[in-house]
Amino acid sequence: MLNKETSVRHDRVAAPDDKVHDLLFEVDHLSLASPGGRGHPAVEILHDISFRVERGRALTLVGPSGSGKSSVLRCLNRLVEPTSGTVRFDGRDIRSFDPTELRCRVALVMQTPVLFDGTVRDNLCLRPVGVRGDFSEGRLGATLEEVGLDSQLLDRDAATLSGGEKQRVTIARALLRDPQALLLDEPTSALDPPNALLVVETISRLRVARALSIVAVTHQPDLVRRLGGSLLYLMQGRVEAFQSLDGPTAGAALDVRLHAFLAGEQSAGGSGRT
Repeated sequence: MLNKETSVRHDRVAAPDDKVHDLLFEVDHLSLASPGGRGHPAVEILHDISFRVERGRALTLVGPSGSGKSSVLRCLNRLVEPTSGTVRFDGRDIRSFDPTELRCRVALVMQTPVLFDGTVRDNLCLRPVGVRGDFSEGRLGATLEEVGLDSQLLDRDAATLSGGEKQRVTIARALLRDPQALLLDEPTSALDPPNALLVVETISRLRVARALSIVAVTHQPDLVRRLGGSLLYLMQGRVEAFQSLDGPTAGAALDVRLHAFLAGEQSAGGSGRT
């Protein structure tokens, strides 16, 4: 039972055993600001954030709306360039990667699934120019089955899918690029409870089966419980608490806000902009 308070260093927050395990993400002193309007100072979005994500493990970002959680995700695959600090992926500064290559290896799944006109097959085969891979019929069908969908859906009009089916198709599309990490930005928030549960189960199963590292933004305690790993609490762009949910320190403290979140009281979250 987790029942003690967590003390947090604001200059660096990382899993206690990060020197022992194989690290996929290493984030050090990350800050992000957006330019202010004419005559106004820059607006601080993220301030001095540090954390580690081990290969095959999960980190969930929680906190009030507008606390910068989604901005952290976008810094991890260069959709947003930080103002200062460093992000290393698989031992390399992410600025040394071609952005297209990086986004194949670090795939982002958005809050609202984006599918285009055409069949499920058409949507699965969409990819950036120059990205190669196995998009054979057998691979497409097997990947659909991997996310819990029937391979016979390949010929289905994507517009006729349910919300949960659409979200799982977007996950399958990401998997076809053979990522090492999935970034999940509120993947269940637009779904009804039954479909949300199916997506949660799919993500949890894939993390284990593919040894994927997952960094997720969610207000869904069930997803956190299924993923395990660690929780990082953000408020106004700053790290307020870090908690490991499994491993050697799993019996340590739970910050009161994280405890409330896992209990379903939502004090660490809320809907809206993240």
